[in-house]
Amino acid sequence: GVGVAGTTDTKGEITFEPRPTLPEVDFILSECNRVLRDPVDYSTVRASWSGIRPLVRDPNADPSDTKKLSRDHVVDVVDGGLISIVGGKWTTYRKMAEDAVDKCLEINPAVKAAAQSGCITATMQLVGADRGGEVCSQNFDRVAITLREEFGFDKDTATHLRHNYGTRALQLAVVARGEAAFHSKSKDKVFYNRLHPKYPQLEAEVAFAARHEFAETATDVIARRTRIAFLDANATLEALPRILEIMAKEKGWNSTRVAAEEKAAKRFLETMYLPEGNAQEAVKRGASKKLVKQLTMKA
Repeated sequence: GVGVAGTTDTKGEITFEPRPTLPEVDFILSECNRVLRDPVDYSTVRASWSGIRPLVRDPNADPSDTKKLSRDHVVDVVDGGLISIVGGKWTTYRKMAEDAVDKCLEINPAVKAAAQSGCITATMQLVGADRGGEVCSQNFDRVAITLREEFGFDKDTATHLRHNYGTRALQLAVVARGEAAFHSKSKDKVFYNRLHPKYPQLEAEVAFAARHEFAETATDVIARRTRIAFLDANATLEALPRILEIMAKEKGWNSTRVAAEEKAAKRFLETMYLPEGNAQEAVKRGASKKLVKQLTMKA
């Protein structure tokens, strides 16, 4: 298994490829060592990542008053009716959308009068949540049981699929069992191909992401669908050739596109393992020399 430790909150530069700094990694490791029996160092780190969170200043506030900086989103309306929403974070995207649309209705009475109801997204359930109660009556343990008893998944994989896909895990299981490329058999036993032996993510998840979850790139798969890059950069790098093979088949990529996808995925994995600054300093502190070399090797 793996654990997640964090976080830091420091001022940083605006970039499309944010990554942690060595001092940030050192700080988190030192905090872990305050409570762990067995000390950890950089050799324990399987992945590290960073993001950018914008702080928003009230447009009507004194520019010198830093107390007016907000970690929440702000909806602003300027002359002419242009609405801007700034700030916020991924985890509040639904509320951000609600506030922006509500502001649109507020300044457009005719549109508001035509609206049939207020916002309903706060109570809507996501795909896979058994919204109608017809699959498992929202008792998701039944999904895991079905995956184990009817499809033959091991406990770890069944739990992973249930947690990540809800009832759609059953749809994914049909793909995994129904297509020979994603499993092997020994007598009456089915063995489902994992992307990496250490983790429960399946090869079939790559095809499922391409067919049903709008995955268009290899980075989509490793970062925004299976999320394996957040667990282990080295394991992801080892799984990358098979991921590219599956995606190429699903998307009809030629060799040029595959090479470009490989380069982009490795570039992304750099940001998921190598700290900002001197990679060799990270190696001195225990980072994998082999992985650093693989990620920094020019294609």
